[in-house]
Amino acid sequence: MVRKKGKLPGPTVSVAYTLEYGTAEAEVQEDSVSPGQKVILIDDLLATGGTLFAACELMKKLRAEVLGCLVVVSLKDLSGADKLKPHTVFPLIQY
Repeated sequence: MVRKKGKLPGPTVSVAYTLEYGTAEAEVQEDSVSPGQKVILIDDLLATGGTLFAACELMKKLRAEVLGCLVVVSLKDLSGADKLKPHTVFPLIQY
C-alpha cells in the first residue's frame, strides 16, 4: 500500500513528487515487496500522473518490477499516462 507520508506504521521508504498545485511525499513500508517481485499498481484516478509516478519510483527503490498500472478512471486530456512511460497504463474508463 502506497500512502501519503506519515500514514503507515513501521520503517518506510519515501519519495517526493510534484503535483500540479505543489509537492508531496509518498511512502511504502520497507518490507511490502521483495527485490525482483512483480507488481501491478492500482489507483482510482489518473490525471497528471504524479501520484502513480511516485508509486513507480517507490517500487524502483525497492527493486520490484512494475508490470503495469491499472486505473479505474483516466483523464486522457491531462496526459498522465505519458509521465508513466515505459510502464503500460490500463484504464477501465477514459474521459
